[in-house]
Parts: sequence; structure tokens; C-alpha cells
Amino acid sequence: MLAAAAAAALTFASLPAALGSAEHSRTAGETGLQQGKRLYRKYCGQCHALRAALAAGFGSNNGLGTDGGPSFDGLRVPFNLSVVAVTQPFIGHERLVHKMTWAEVKVVARYVETVTRHHAVLAQPIDG
Repeated sequence: MLAAAAAAALTFASLPAALGSAEHSRTAGETGLQQGKRLYRKYCGQCHALRAALAAGFGSNNGLGTDGGPSFDGLRVPFNLSVVAVTQPFIGHERLVHKMTWAEVKVVARYVETVTRHHAVLAQPIDG
């Protein structure tokens, strides 16, 4: 019983590293919000407008999508919805899921949730 508890504690202690903790992927001195904004602009901002990230959202020919996606300027986007939209790819996210690490997905989702938390309309998943 004690051995099982020790093994469980060891497994639990290593869980953040196994999940790709965002702490390990940050550049020196960059906060979570700064990193989230940078990653949003890199992966999301070409298609999804978001004023807080200085992202226009028109689409581009950089391999992430040529069509613009919904603007997040008026939508409140919960963390879980962002994660699901990228990790269960639909409507244009098929390429994106292979370009981002799990840690990057979490950082961007936390950023989007934070900067849209006061927006009036709750974003909803859509069927493709």
C-alpha cells in the first residue's frame, strides 16, 4: 500500500512536466500574457481578429489558413472552448493542431480567456 502511494505521488509530481508545462516554454522574462499575445499573433491572429493582440484576422498564405475566422473582439471565449477548437480540429484548424505544442495551446487559451473575459457575448462551438 505504501509503495503504491509513493508511486502515485511520484507520478503526480511529474505530471506538469509530462503535460508540457508552459513555464518551460517561456522565453526569459516573458510573462504568460506576453507569451500568449505573441503566440496568438503567430498562430491565430492571421484568421481571428483580436484588438488586444493587434491582430486583424483576414487570413493569409502562410500555411495556417487563407480565410478569416470569427473576430473575438466582441466574444467572450472560455479557456476550454479555445483548447477544444484547436485540439479537436474543425473548420480550418486541421493544420494548426500539428504546429502548436500542448503548452502553447494552453498559453494561448489562457490569454484569449483573459483578454476577452469582459466581452458581452459568450462564444459558442459551431458545427461544421
